[in-house]
This record gives sequence, structure tokens and C-alpha cells, in this order.
Amino acid sequence: MKIDIKWIVGFIGSALFGLCTWVLVSIVDLKEDINYIKGELFGIEKAIGRVYNYINGIKNNPAEWNLY
Repeated sequence: MKIDIKWIVGFIGSALFGLCTWVLVSIVDLKEDINYIKGELFGIEKAIGRVYNYINGIKNNPAEWNLY
């Protein structure tokens, strides 16, 4: 039984093409997840900034405290 070089090249080419496609899809998926995490962190940062500014405003203007 003789193995033709065309079959070997075709198989290796197909395997490399499949591997490259899988890597590309994985990279795109990771970029999507990273962008989602960045958006969530930005929202948390905004909320912390608002709380900080509120506390800082009360600290600087104690006459505005609503104790009742």
C-alpha cells in the first residue's frame, strides 16, 4: 500500500485550517468577554464615584445633612 503525498498534504492542510478557525473564534469570543467585563467595571466605577462625591459633599457642607 502506497500513501500518496496529495492525501497527506490535504489532511495536514485541512487540520491546520480547522485549528486556525478554532483559534480565531476563540480570540473573538475572548475579546467579547473582555469588552463586557470592561463595561461592567466602568459602571461600578461610576457608582463608586457618585457615592464618593455624595459623601464628600456632605462632609464639606454639614448644614445639608437630613437627619430627620
